[in-house]
Amino acid sequence: MRPVLARASVAVIAIGSLAACGGGPGTAKTAGGGDKKPSAHASVPAPLRRLAVPARYDTSRGWQLSGKQLGSYVVLPKSGALATMTSERSSGGYAYRLTVRDAVTGRVRWTGKPFKGLSEGEAPHVFVATAAGKEYLVTWSQGKKGEDALSKAKYAYAVDIYAADGSGEAVAPAHHVELPATAFEKAVTDGGEGLLVPVADQRRVAVDPATGRTTTYDTASIEPPACPACDDHLGNDIAAVTERGPVVANKGAGAFGIPGSWDGDRIAPAGVLSETGQVWPGTGGHLIARWTQKDFDHDVWAVLDSRTGQVQASVRCAKPPAPTADAPGSALSPNGRYLVSGHLAFDLRSKKGYCFEETDDSKPLSFDAATDDGTAYGTSLTKDSLTGTTAPVQLSLATGTPKALPGGSEVPVADFDGVGVFAHDEGDAPYLVVYRHKG
Repeated sequence: MRPVLARASVAVIAIGSLAACGGGPGTAKTAGGGDKKPSAHASVPAPLRRLAVPARYDTSRGWQLSGKQLGSYVVLPKSGALATMTSERSSGGYAYRLTVRDAVTGRVRWTGKPFKGLSEGEAPHVFVATAAGKEYLVTWSQGKKGEDALSKAKYAYAVDIYAADGSGEAVAPAHHVELPATAFEKAVTDGGEGLLVPVADQRRVAVDPATGRTTTYDTASIEPPACPACDDHLGNDIAAVTERGPVVANKGAGAFGIPGSWDGDRIAPAGVLSETGQVWPGTGGHLIARWTQKDFDHDVWAVLDSRTGQVQASVRCAKPPAPTADAPGSALSPNGRYLVSGHLAFDLRSKKGYCFEETDDSKPLSFDAATDDGTAYGTSLTKDSLTGTTAPVQLSLATGTPKALPGGSEVPVADFDGVGVFAHDEGDAPYLVVYRHKG
């Protein structure tokens, strides 16, 4: 499944996929870059582009960014802000700078101090992490450092963490963390209540974004609860970080849970093969889990409370011909009631779930944003799931019924704080356009 905030367009800054996304949920979208330092007091152009958008948005009110002001971007829904990371030429290559803008007005709240990544050939990555209900901007890069006349360079991660509610100009990160890395790049990801850094094949480091403190987990000596088949410790990993400790998983055995708290076998829905369980961090204190049903033709997807493992909503899906192992990204409506994750959509209050996986009769739908009134926006693939082009769709989470939007329409990649955020491309010219809700 595609991470919700991992979509890329034309880029001067080459950020790996929100996926990048690594990624996981909240990674950066790449939409262009520039060499000129953005002014913290520069005016933000009004939305000159009147896109064809759903009826709830007022195309006469809002703002837009393009060119040197844009770069890669992430949204901060709890903070009511958007952040961009742009590049500027400096001695020996490029330097990068974060700029955080108010989502409603587009005005700059703060700018970060210029910084460089560890690799001159690749831009740093940026994503949003949340801990204890507070948002943080995280940048990271990987490369070699420490070389001198006597010592060889060693691979390392450099992770910078910024509080989203900063102010001023040239803001330094609240925490700077450097950790060893393997020669083969693996992504730093948002693990839920902490960052996850894969420093070695059997070692993970969790970083608390609030304090910068690190906790090292040796996956060879920690295993999921209720997993007799995990005695050899092969395949054990840290899937997520929660307030109650790490979620430990073993993909081969299908086991996962928080040792001493809960386990996936106990909470697995009826009719599934417990040994097929998989789990990923979601947004807003949730986990996303998947099992294969005993008929082998269907999957069951569920949203879990990360603290207790309790199933908050689930849905039965047709099993796709070629399921991906990528971590599914997710997005919450601002009120926390509705959650979308690729082809899945859930109403957590009514405990309903909807699946729009590709079948023999239906095209696959993928959703990026959900509103407080229970409308989800996304796209349909018009051909097959590998080579098709997309068409805009919206979904009523009250009925579970999707509908196609008029051709040429654009749908928001995020909706919060009374605005919709649209990623628009005109040839090689990317734009970020923000429209307010009507009324």
